[in-house]
This record gives sequence, structure tokens and C-alpha cells, in this order.
Amino acid sequence: MSNAELTKSRIIKSASSSLGSSLQKTRHQLGFDLDTVNRNTNIPIPSIDRLELGLSHKLTHAIKLALFYNREIRIELVEPGSQNSDPD
Repeated sequence: MSNAELTKSRIIKSASSSLGSSLQKTRHQLGFDLDTVNRNTNIPIPSIDRLELGLSHKLTHAIKLALFYNREIRIELVEPGSQNSDPD
């Protein structure tokens, strides 16, 4: 992606997608299904699903999930088009 293509909506979409993917990956690694997460966080299943798909920008729900998963949320700035630096 060139700098000319970099827009606010693309940044938000990319951040939401990255966070959602990480939340879903963590939920699976911990062996939780959506019902278990819902019961323990009181976040509606459709909201969890939308967040994991990168379709929601509810940071409060993401923080609540991170707390339930006992994880921190880290944010980094990267060059447009660069690959994720996560070693996994």
C-alpha cells in the first residue's frame, strides 16, 4: 500500500482486523468457546464474533476480553505494507 492509499478508515480497519485476529487466536489457544467467554465476560456472543472478525471497534469489549484471557494489548506503528513482526 502506498502512502497515498493510507487513510483513516484503512488504519482503523487494519487495527480492528489485527486485534480481532489476536483475540480469536488467543481464545482458541486457551480452549474457550464463545459460550464460555460470554458467560464469564457478559459480552454478547454476536459482539465477540464481530470483534474477532475485525468488524467492531468496541475497545471496551477488547479490553474486557484481554483481562479474561489474562493478556495485555500492545499496539505498534509499522510502515504501510510491511509484514506483521509477530514471530508466531
